[in-house]
Order: sequence, then C-alpha cells, then structure tokens
Amino acid sequence: MDLSNQVIFQMIQTATLIVAVFVAWVSIKKQKDTAKKDKTISLLMKDLEDDFLKDGMKALLIVHDSENDDVAIYANPAHRNDDKAIAIRNLLNYYENIAVGVNSGIYDIEMIKKSQKTMILSIYKQSEPFIIRLREKNNNPKLYIEFEKFIQILNG
Repeated sequence: MDLSNQVIFQMIQTATLIVAVFVAWVSIKKQKDTAKKDKTISLLMKDLEDDFLKDGMKALLIVHDSENDDVAIYANPAHRNDDKAIAIRNLLNYYENIAVGVNSGIYDIEMIKKSQKTMILSIYKQSEPFIIRLREKNNNPKLYIEFEKFIQILNG
C-alpha cells in the first residue's frame, strides 16, 4: 500500500470514529430524555392517586373559598398540628420536591407545564399567604423557595 492510500485509509478511519462517537452521544442523550419523560409521566400519574395531595388540595380550596377562614392562620404555631395545616404543608412539600427535581433535571418541565401549569399556579397563589406567614413565624425566608422559583419558571 502506498503512502497516499494509507493517508486516505487513516482519514476514513478517523471520520468513521467521529461519526460513531456522534451517534453514541445522540443515542445517550435521547435515552436520557426518554427516561426523564418516563419519570415525569410516573410523577403526574401518581398525582392523580395520592391521598396526601388530594387532602392538601381539598383543605387549601376549602380555606380559600371560605369567607370566615384565612390560609395564613394555619402557618401560626398554634395551628401546627391542625389537620388543615398538615395537609397544606404536605402539599407544599410535595411541590417543593417537584421543583427540586425539575431544577436538577430529573423531571421534564415542558410536560409539567402542559399538564399541570394552571393547577400548580393556582395552588401557589392560594397558599402564598401561608408561605409568607410561615417564613415570618420561623424566621426563615428560604422556606418553599424552590417552589417559588418553580412558579417563576412556569410563568416564564
């Protein structure tokens, strides 16, 4: 084999290697995206079955719709063990965890936006006075901060 054939052979080998690496990279990325979407679907389906979530949404809605009740009072230490306060905290903790998962790249934000954006925004709006009061009472401005950032992402 002469020198020019060897150079051509080396170029073909190099090009083949580059293409193989690119195909592997695309395949891995696609696999990661599919896994993320699978996790998101599982999460969204769980939402439909979770009694803690249903209880939290129901408690929040009852308090929100009441003319004689205020969600913020359930953040006071005196109401810490009240069923409504526990249900609201459980609901907020759940969405705090989802926010962390989205920020970590575990869940697909676009799928969540398409399926639950309106509901999540409503939950945040209804619970915001509770969150503000809880932050004040605990002297901790970072409580549910990931959920708050998540709301900004959903609104963006």
